[in-house]
Amino acid sequence: MKKIVIKFGGSVLYKDNMDLNIDSIQSIVDTIVKLHEDGYKVAIVVGGGKLARVIIQASHVLGHTATMKDILAVESTRIHALLVIASLKNKAYLLVPRSFEDVGRALSTDKIVVTGGLQPGQSTSAVAALVAEYWGADLLINLTNVDKVFDKDPKKFPDAKELDKITPEEFLHIISKQEEEPGKYALFDKVGCEIIKRSRLKVVFANGHDPANIYKAIKGEPVGTLVTD
Repeated sequence: MKKIVIKFGGSVLYKDNMDLNIDSIQSIVDTIVKLHEDGYKVAIVVGGGKLARVIIQASHVLGHTATMKDILAVESTRIHALLVIASLKNKAYLLVPRSFEDVGRALSTDKIVVTGGLQPGQSTSAVAALVAEYWGADLLINLTNVDKVFDKDPKKFPDAKELDKITPEEFLHIISKQEEEPGKYALFDKVGCEIIKRSRLKVVFANGHDPANIYKAIKGEPVGTLVTD
């Protein structure tokens, strides 16, 4: 029985504005339910997205500390996690884990586990990598709003190239160039990359607006960017 960790955040959850992308959420939920029915064990990690950024911006204006911004961002991820749990109905573990111990207990059941962030200063990318490492997952799928990982930021560099396959070391080099602060983990973060590197996790980055990519990634079909040795 394969263990799959699926991570997605605001780029999949929201449209260009603050409206939730209900169609995308429902399609992903339907695909995950089918995975579960097909015998896969599934854990989901949900990010904070635009909700986190709106709350963090308000927190900044109100003069809060960076730690408080982190705490607020974590709570926003848990709201999204609860939304997914409710959508999965009786297939899901009904509580949102608030610690790694909670995650461990939830994973011991036969339910689909959905979590958000776990502690201040830690992105949901790092959480996804930790859950995959701890659980001994066969694959970590990171759903984004782009088809592949680029060798550099395509918004800043017109000559940025899409990558089909990279090593964990190459991925860490790419991610090390991006800015990291609460609510601004563009693709992944350095902590998550280090976990992928040390655990030799197999990771696929794919466009989450086409849930068929989840099955393609699991079956080893060409899709998105594969991070592996």
